[in-house]
Amino acid sequence: MRQLKERNQCNRSVRHLKIQGKIWLKNLRSGLDQIRESQVRGTRNNFLHDGSFHEAVAPVLAVAQCFCLMPVSGIGAPTYRGLSFSRRSWRFWYSSLYLCSTSVDLAFSIRRVAHSVLDVRSVEPIVFHVSILIASWQFLNLAQLWPGLMRHWAAVERRLPGYSCCLQRARPARRLKMVAFVLLAVSLMEHLLSIISVVYYDFCPRRKDPVESYLHGTSAQLFEVFPYSNWLAWLGKIQNVLLTFGWSYMDIFLMMLGMGLSEMLARLNRSLEQQVRQPMPEAYWTWSRTLYRSIVELIREVDDAVSGIMLISF
Repeated sequence: MRQLKERNQCNRSVRHLKIQGKIWLKNLRSGLDQIRESQVRGTRNNFLHDGSFHEAVAPVLAVAQCFCLMPVSGIGAPTYRGLSFSRRSWRFWYSSLYLCSTSVDLAFSIRRVAHSVLDVRSVEPIVFHVSILIASWQFLNLAQLWPGLMRHWAAVERRLPGYSCCLQRARPARRLKMVAFVLLAVSLMEHLLSIISVVYYDFCPRRKDPVESYLHGTSAQLFEVFPYSNWLAWLGKIQNVLLTFGWSYMDIFLMMLGMGLSEMLARLNRSLEQQVRQPMPEAYWTWSRTLYRSIVELIREVDDAVSGIMLISF
């Protein structure tokens, strides 16, 4: 009787464990199903990053072309081989039209200063226009050099130590996009706040409508020659937005180049750190020294290409 009682108790325990195990497995499966549903399935595009600077800087150049800068064709191409510059492209004529409109706007600003009191505030628009005009001309010249510059850049990148995983290859592009997005967003916020402050806190309005008063003040150099009209005021505001973007984009573009060059040095440095405590042959150190010299030569070429933009930025 005692053995039968123990056997029944053992059978009940086994059945209880089986029931609890089934419940636990059911909960585990439902939890895994919820996790799978909440995850975004990776696609082939998630693993196509090659870690190149051409790929990373393409969105930044695309934004610049929306504001009449860097008229290079093929910035969205998979490799640098798709880059080209042509004086027959619409990008070139778009940038040329912007240079002409900036020159005309500068002429009106000079005329206004010539017919007013010469002081720091009146000269400020001339300095602003001249700076952006020179920088825009430098960007146009850089666009002609950009395909060759990216060809040299890619040749140096091919000699660098490779990335260990796809996440590392995607990191340069993510960093550049994040920094550019944050800086452009902050610049846009500053410009919008300045517009709001002028529209709502203009203590000496030029016209009854605060918006018209703001537009009149933004393009005051035009309305000293022409009578006020809304279409001309909005054209002047568009010109002002393009100039303001170019003023901010100079710094952002130089930062993107600096980040790209520093990433090349960092990749070489990481390789040296991995091998520093190991007995490496002389050929390895010769290769490292030659690669370092190649990066330095690329830095000098980039410096020669953007020296004018760097001077205006400072």
